[in-house]
Amino acid sequence: MKALKYLSLMAVTALPVAGALAQTPPPAQDTQPQQQGASFESLDTNGDGKISKDEAAANASVSAQFSRYDQNGDGFIERAEVNSANSSGDSGKQ
Repeated sequence: MKALKYLSLMAVTALPVAGALAQTPPPAQDTQPQQQGASFESLDTNGDGKISKDEAAANASVSAQFSRYDQNGDGFIERAEVNSANSSGDSGKQ
């Protein structure tokens, strides 16, 4: 009987600690978007086949070069424009 009271007392004492641990938020995860190597699909978050200025803002490099990629000036980057901009940019490389 004494052992049962002792176990009950330990359980009651441990409950507040267990509750506090259960409410501890998880460690912060890195929510910064990757700045290098972002794929077209990862930037096209709404899946419409083009990247808007808002979507490009998730990648500093793409955002900074938005006008280079938006070759027709319609305010969106399409896959063909990316391919064209990248192939014309590669012509000077060895």
